[in-house]
Amino acid sequence: MRHRWLGLTTLLSRLGTPLTVLASVLIFSAVAGIILMTAGLLVPVERTSFVALLSIVFALPYAVKVAQIVRALGRPNARARGLKLERASAPRLYELIDETATRLGARPPGAIWLTMGFDAKTIASRADPDLLLGLPLLDAVSADELRATVAVILARPFTGDGRTAAAYRAGMRWGEVLIPAIQTPARPGANVAALVAAAWVWLLDLEHIAAAREEHARAAASEITGAREVETALARAAIYESYVDDVFWPAVVARHSANEEPPDAITQQRNAVHARLPDDEWQRRWNRARAELKLTMIDPPTQDVDAPRASALVGAAPVFTQAFDAMWRAANASNWAGLHQRIGAQAARLDELDAIASRRELTEPEAWQRLLLREARGGTPAVLEDLCAWAVAHPSDAPAQLQAGRGLLSQHDESGIPLIERAIVLDPRYGVEGNALNAAYLRGRGREDEAMDYWKRSEAAAKELNKGLEARTKVHKNVTLSAHGLEPNEVELIAERLRTFRGVKAATLARCETSILPTIPLILIGVQWRRSAFWFTIESPGDVLTRIANVSLAVQVVALDAGKVKPLRRSPAVEIYRRSVLTKAESLARWGRRGQILLIPIALFLVLRASFDNRNCFPDCWLKPEAIFYLLPLIVAINVFLLTGSPDTPPRRAAAFLASFMLVTMLALSGWWQWFTPLPFIALLRVPTTRRSVMWTITLAAPAFLVGVLVASS
Repeated sequence: MRHRWLGLTTLLSRLGTPLTVLASVLIFSAVAGIILMTAGLLVPVERTSFVALLSIVFALPYAVKVAQIVRALGRPNARARGLKLERASAPRLYELIDETATRLGARPPGAIWLTMGFDAKTIASRADPDLLLGLPLLDAVSADELRATVAVILARPFTGDGRTAAAYRAGMRWGEVLIPAIQTPARPGANVAALVAAAWVWLLDLEHIAAAREEHARAAASEITGAREVETALARAAIYESYVDDVFWPAVVARHSANEEPPDAITQQRNAVHARLPDDEWQRRWNRARAELKLTMIDPPTQDVDAPRASALVGAAPVFTQAFDAMWRAANASNWAGLHQRIGAQAARLDELDAIASRRELTEPEAWQRLLLREARGGTPAVLEDLCAWAVAHPSDAPAQLQAGRGLLSQHDESGIPLIERAIVLDPRYGVEGNALNAAYLRGRGREDEAMDYWKRSEAAAKELNKGLEARTKVHKNVTLSAHGLEPNEVELIAERLRTFRGVKAATLARCETSILPTIPLILIGVQWRRSAFWFTIESPGDVLTRIANVSLAVQVVALDAGKVKPLRRSPAVEIYRRSVLTKAESLARWGRRGQILLIPIALFLVLRASFDNRNCFPDCWLKPEAIFYLLPLIVAINVFLLTGSPDTPPRRAAAFLASFMLVTMLALSGWWQWFTPLPFIALLRVPTTRRSVMWTITLAAPAFLVGVLVASS
């Protein structure tokens, strides 16, 4: 049914963002209609004023939300990840791509952008589409293989059946919106954008459309270069990409994590792609690529490190490599600093355990932690024998079985499969990861039928696990608790998470025993809210509790309202967080924000009072300059107060201070300040803090004062 209306669906999907804006306008109109119906009891003149003022006051915040959604619906800028390759810098590469496009009957790309990954796709442009190519990809393939790759990526969206090609382009556009919206749900407008994008992806039936377009693209490319050349190009790129992801990057991190500065990772990546892989590694990567890409070739591509690579077509490749190294270091500077600190902490803990072991026998938890730290420092091969010995000595230890099995599989030893299967039996939480590990190993061995069986087990385990975890979130109000049993660093991780929520006053921690998935610890966080936690916010307590529980630990964490679950307010639950006492500056700023919030009804009162006083001369009185000078600043001030709350940034403080200063001036000069003392002056306690914001505030203070004088005299 969806394919029958594919043309119409594609056309509408291109208008997805305008349709979303239209839907938002209709929702606002519906709300305005309800307001109009509610105002039906008023006399006509007052009714018109009431509806107009209420709509104007709340239209701007609603428009801001719509703007956030529209921004989230925008396609990510793929060019931000790359550097433009000018035609003069690589004329042979441009010639190859232009010739390939012409033979396909497609328009040649307008520009080529190089990235530091294995990208190979087209990106939308105002005129001709641009091409996004990874420099490591050019290192991996020959010029003829690059021609085949380019033919495939150009044929997917632009040749063959025009209807499915247009649907594919539209579906990929919404897929580019969906993925970042899911990955960063806290971004303004991301939740709505994810729903809209997912709806269009489903309506366009992207899964089946993409499969049809892939089949067509390979056939079209085969007419230019031959079927085997196309599969060889796709396989070689996939082999090197999986090797870089699975082997190269972990090795780079392990090799350089002790260094304070990030390494020249892109240079090392290019060298790794140019090097010859071990034959058994090449065969495993080929088996994986053959299964994932559904190739018909039987034998893997040959390795010839002396063969010219497509990167030779880019004369400025060394310059781009240096630029990518600098970009990678800058993008990962903060993460690398955190990694360096963690590695240092692990090394210190390992030295401490070694010192303890020299004085006495380690406890089992200490010995297991020491073994894991040794593996983190020296790699799996260095401790694999000890891991296997531990697994044999502790047959009921599920984490040990999984760790030993994973280590054996990483060293291409099939005896790790029974250990992983035993870990899954002992602890169902390992069903997803364990079955996926077994499937990946068997796929690398070319045993696809056995691998598919494990993939199906992994998917089934994921469904069962999610079902059980969801059932465990329903905690009885008189539940029996025990001590949480977490390590200090794990408790600190939860406390750090709680500090990011301003509405949390205090929190306790405890463990709950349950018959559902009993091998997975269930940790409960009892949250005590501040009195004003949900003032002036559209978030519900349930939504905030779900976000609080999103902690990266090997246990299930559920956050609950301590006021509804009494056992979380007494022992054995222990308090792990209490909001710190505010500094004097923070306290003054908070009172200033409260004063600004109270200025909202004051400004509304002044607007409604003016409307009531002039109700008998509508619309003549409203068209006078005095009315505009009086009402417009007040309405703008109301919206500024509504939009400058959380997060409490210096620019928001500056805008709110200027609005408060204008209202204070107006109230003082008009005599109304006597009715509202000392609220206007409290609002001025929230001042900007950075030098830049202070300078802007000082610069605009005089205009704000003049506006206040103008309003007072109107």
